[in-house]
Amino acid sequence: MATPRTTSWAAAWERVHRWPRWVRWPLKTVVFAAIVALVLYPKVWLLPTYITRLRNLNSVLQPDYPALATLERLVRARVADDRSWKTLRAAVERTVYEQIPYAFDWDTWGVMDYLPTVAEVFAKGREDCDGRAVVAASLLRRMGYEASLATDLKHMWVVTPEGELMAPGEGDKTLAAGETGTQARLSPETVANLGRALAYGVGVFPLGREFIIAVALWAVALHPGLSGRRRILGCVLLGGALAMLRLSGPAAHGLAELPGFVWAGAAAGVAGWLVLVVRAGGRRCVATPPE
Repeated sequence: MATPRTTSWAAAWERVHRWPRWVRWPLKTVVFAAIVALVLYPKVWLLPTYITRLRNLNSVLQPDYPALATLERLVRARVADDRSWKTLRAAVERTVYEQIPYAFDWDTWGVMDYLPTVAEVFAKGREDCDGRAVVAASLLRRMGYEASLATDLKHMWVVTPEGELMAPGEGDKTLAAGETGTQARLSPETVANLGRALAYGVGVFPLGREFIIAVALWAVALHPGLSGRRRILGCVLLGGALAMLRLSGPAAHGLAELPGFVWAGAAAGVAGWLVLVVRAGGRRCVATPPE
């Protein structure tokens, strides 16, 4: 037997679905977007800083930061008398990788992504590709070289007139630091970059957070007049989509280790969403107003 609270929630949900679609769907979209934003970025106070730094990637570089002196000594010792770019690049990469252990931003900062300063990297003692790139670019500037940041949305690396380092991405530079701030490049390759970034992100992001997003999608898409069978089918398809996307395997290069799983997962997700939102049989799925 349903409790009064459950009944009231069900009645409210039914009333929402008697509203016009042009009202109902924007409301659902806003609710779902808010849930996703809070899951990806629960520390919302970091978001303004993150956005500001994205507008000028090089603003986080700090070549004069004292802790870089130790890294510079290590690099110069490894380079010795060999002043070739190849040797310098290898020495910088090796030094940064050794001194800055890798950790995802949700483990370090509690959010999906964050662009730290050099001081913040050393304060945390660990970082992912963007933090390591920030340190490497700052170190090169300290040593008298030009260096800036670039990203293909999946990975961030360092760009110099002599060449690129910190494992340059395979796609076009979607965001690249320029003299007047970050330059965005929009092209068909940008869509490919976004797809690779999403596939990788789903593969490595905490499963618990992704489960919350999947449940939220199921809930906002669910029509109260749907049969129990369709509700279960939609749930199974969305769950299967998440499972296949996770099983596709994050890859440093390409879409995923198993690209077919990515496409199958995307198809299952769309199918699950349609099962929940498309009403079959005309008015048979429309909730009956209470008398």
